[in-house]
Amino acid sequence: MTTRRPTDGPESGFTLTELLVTIVIVGIIAALLPKAIIIGLRFTAGTEKRVAATGAVGTLNRYFYGDVHSADSVTTRPACGAGGVIVHLSRPGTDTVYTYDQQTGALNRVTCTDKGVVTTLLGRFDNAPSTHPVTLRCGAETSCTSPMEVTLTVRTDPTAPPATLTAVRRSSAS
Repeated sequence: MTTRRPTDGPESGFTLTELLVTIVIVGIIAALLPKAIIIGLRFTAGTEKRVAATGAVGTLNRYFYGDVHSADSVTTRPACGAGGVIVHLSRPGTDTVYTYDQQTGALNRVTCTDKGVVTTLLGRFDNAPSTHPVTLRCGAETSCTSPMEVTLTVRTDPTAPPATLTAVRRSSAS
């Protein structure tokens, strides 16, 4: 009867070649992993800014149509002590001003009544391509004194087409 010794069976462990190949593969992964993480974080930050800008356009959209429809006059004059006026919409007893603060990137809706001033942050344009990502164009007219159609153009990304919001004022007879 023969007895088996522990060295007679298959050997366990790695060969030197297998160990060297494993070390090389782990080294390549370790060298590329930080770069992949940095690219992922940059992409995420850019996505967050685009989502925030899109949210600001959506919030602007929610208020803009009703404000324009109820306005008796449309100008670009300052009101309520607000600076950075994009558009000033007036009706008896109420002034509504849309403003952009270049330093903070904040797009605001400021409403002034005899009861006080209410400022609503519509959103932030942290990656705005210009000093004013929201611009006013009053229909086919060059002056903003009494347009029936009011258009705001919002450019949040220089590589994407701008969003355009157009609202029509009610006639002065209504």
